[in-house]
Amino acid sequence: MENLNMTMLSIHSANDVEILARMVFKADDVLKTEREKIRRHASLLKAAVLDSLSNFEVVLTLEDKESFKLLRSRIIATGDDRVMLDKGLTIPVQCIKQIDFPQ
Repeated sequence: MENLNMTMLSIHSANDVEILARMVFKADDVLKTEREKIRRHASLLKAAVLDSLSNFEVVLTLEDKESFKLLRSRIIATGDDRVMLDKGLTIPVQCIKQIDFPQ
């Protein structure tokens, strides 16, 4: 996936949080195969564990009805349907295309 032309949002920017709040997510999952969905779930669990150990931030590739965005945030908790981000914000799991673990 080409990330160079995507907007990078940060959960620490009030303006970026506002952009995130205005995103309109699709009802359908952005991932098509069960293998991709299992990999995403495992990565979200890994991110939540890393956060509990050291406030670790990941970069999420999000897809809404109009665009792709990159979001740098901590994953506080993950469930089957929603992910809790830093600052208590939640997003639907089905909008997450990819999870990257920057060094």
